[in-house]
Amino acid sequence: MDLPETRHLVAFTTVLEAGGFTRAAEALNLTQSALSHQIKTLEDLLGIEVFARIGKRTILTQAGEVLLKHATIVLRELADARQSLLELRDPGRGRLRISAAGYSCYLLLPRILREFKSAYPRVELSVAADYTGEAVQHLLEGLHDIAILVTPPPVRGLTFEALAEDELFVIVPSEHPWAKRRRVRWRELATQILVTYYQASLTHQLLLDRLTKEGAGVPETMEVREAEAVPEMVKVGLGIAVLPLWVVRADLQARRLVALPLGRTGMKRSWAIAYVQGRQLPPYGQTFIRICRERFSTLLEADGLEKLDAELPHMATMW
Repeated sequence: MDLPETRHLVAFTTVLEAGGFTRAAEALNLTQSALSHQIKTLEDLLGIEVFARIGKRTILTQAGEVLLKHATIVLRELADARQSLLELRDPGRGRLRISAAGYSCYLLLPRILREFKSAYPRVELSVAADYTGEAVQHLLEGLHDIAILVTPPPVRGLTFEALAEDELFVIVPSEHPWAKRRRVRWRELATQILVTYYQASLTHQLLLDRLTKEGAGVPETMEVREAEAVPEMVKVGLGIAVLPLWVVRADLQARRLVALPLGRTGMKRSWAIAYVQGRQLPPYGQTFIRICRERFSTLLEADGLEKLDAELPHMATMW
């Protein structure tokens, strides 16, 4: 049996990623007939169909599911090989694919990348805002190189390096009845609407677990899929939020929002940087991890952004 060519595997995976032949053909800059011919050639080489049509939908056959697993590995290995050869030819060039959880992607990561780019200006960066579950999956699939995330339980095949801890507070508008209180009891959360960024996030799940442990009810939830919208919803009185101080520091300083500790002991979470276990990261990947180790805990402090900007004044206009 002849082996498929790389272009056949790219066509196959693109049909899946694009959700059909029409969009895949556009993505590959091919006509639909040319794309269909490539898939037909692939099936002829394998001696079995990889796609089946059900009405207007195109789905994988059992053979297609098997092929997908191997095609993903092959294409990833080829991309990694190309990247390694590029780095050998020009050590200052490369590609780093980074995942960062929600708010950290918008508020913290730019400072880290600013310092990183001063050391490796020609490294191509790709950044995604993923919650922890997505980040873990994308690392395992080889779609990302490094992830900054709320620390999950151990995951086989991944290495997690601890970065820092932060504390979650109840965030309310300045005119809220709780605004002048010293703290909020766990059971009181159930009396409010909780505005949250994505209920599938690990932070939200940790909060639900703690509510159960405290014997408290679960509050009504308003899910907002854009992290930056959560404080805005709270400011106009649509609910409360449970967030770390670094997310709302500007609104706290301007007295638009108020932060209250949760219960007697508060609620903390840990952050980590993750990558595939046993994989040798290029020098620029190791540099990115080093910068995260050195800077991340500072960024989580109340005046962390201002402190880091003062330490790195020569980079102030880079981003």
